[in-house]
Amino acid sequence: MTRLRSLLLRWLLVPTLGLWILAATIGYLRSLAQAHEAYDRTLLGSALMIGETLGVEDGQVVADLPSAALEMLRTDAHDRIFYRVARAADGGHITGYEDLPPPAEPPGAEPVFYDAVYKGQNIRVVALARTVVDSPAPRPLVIQVAETMDARRQLTRRMVSESAVMQLLLILAAAGLITFGVRRGLAPLKRLRDEVRSRGVNDLTPIDTRSVPREVAPLIHAINAHTERQRQLSDAQQRFVANASHQLKTPLTLLRAQVDHALQQPDLDRMRAVLNRMHLSTQSTQRLVSQLLSLARSEPGRTLDIDEVDLAELAREQTFELLNLARAKSIDLGFEGEVAVPVRGEPVMLRELVANLGHNAVSYTPSGGHVTVRVDTYDRRPRLCVIDNGPGIPPDERARVFERFYRGSSSGDQGTGLGLAIVQEICDRHQIQIALDDGPDGKGLCIQLLWPATEESPSR
Repeated sequence: MTRLRSLLLRWLLVPTLGLWILAATIGYLRSLAQAHEAYDRTLLGSALMIGETLGVEDGQVVADLPSAALEMLRTDAHDRIFYRVARAADGGHITGYEDLPPPAEPPGAEPVFYDAVYKGQNIRVVALARTVVDSPAPRPLVIQVAETMDARRQLTRRMVSESAVMQLLLILAAAGLITFGVRRGLAPLKRLRDEVRSRGVNDLTPIDTRSVPREVAPLIHAINAHTERQRQLSDAQQRFVANASHQLKTPLTLLRAQVDHALQQPDLDRMRAVLNRMHLSTQSTQRLVSQLLSLARSEPGRTLDIDEVDLAELAREQTFELLNLARAKSIDLGFEGEVAVPVRGEPVMLRELVANLGHNAVSYTPSGGHVTVRVDTYDRRPRLCVIDNGPGIPPDERARVFERFYRGSSSGDQGTGLGLAIVQEICDRHQIQIALDDGPDGKGLCIQLLWPATEESPSR
């Protein structure tokens, strides 16, 4: 696993070292150019000095150089000096080193500088055109002065080495400051690490982002969002365990008592009567377990498996599954909705939504009543209505019927108090608006569900 500090130091120090190498190379080339410029001026001065000493004696061009000047030209502390004077017309030698390499092209009004090899050494040469006045015509001449390049190179190396050493010292100082800065810059992350490590196992509170660097804040926000989802799942699990243990304890105790009572019956008829009561208790317990599982699935924090569903077809299927229960109570169960009404949501949860509404309506409607499930659109929004002529829900209790395990005054001993709580959870997850009202004739209950408009989709 790569450490962030090592990664930052590599990305900062390695490019800095590369820049130092590049700067040293550029400095060498610039220093070499500056050395050439300085020494070229000296060469040009020497050529001009030789030109000033040229004259004509007995028809011959002569260079009247003082012995000190000749000595200066012939030797130097670092380099050897060479010179030559020749005729410009035919290159005929006049004085100096006869085999000194000539320029590629004769010099004009401006002197010509060039590099060459002489006596196995690299040399720098300046060629200068001069004219000596003699009757009956002027004599054009070429003056060459050359020197070896040891002094230039030594000067260049000295300049570059001094500059490189200074830059390297600055880089080392910068590296120390960078290392110190990176360590100080990562200190908030270390404090954050220590804070997270010191937390308890069940501590899922959000991490405070006020003391972390701005660049790290989005990561902390993402971690907090993930932690919040985990907290919701943990809370949902704890609620499910609490609800299951609370709600299943009584029916299971009742079933056990009924079993014991059945075993004590001396004849088959009495035992059959007890078994019939056990069958009803088992159905009630099965419904309770199913509702508890549906409630757990509808808890916030779980990602929805969104798909497109035909609400009319789904509601029709769930209505038909209630026919047996409705026939047993002589209830007129009807369905209205022949046109497809597409909605987006999780099919399993939407089926549980419709099943709970329909089951509640049939369960609380007295024998001989009627229940209608209707699917249509209202203001471009899919709508589901479940209407019955049962006892209804008093207006002052309608806000509380969505609470878990709440039983209204008109429910008696029926139900578990979970049906409408499950409906509310599913509606919240799918952004469905739910409203309770009186039935069409002022009796019973009308539950209306409005989905988001067709171009909208429920959140995940």
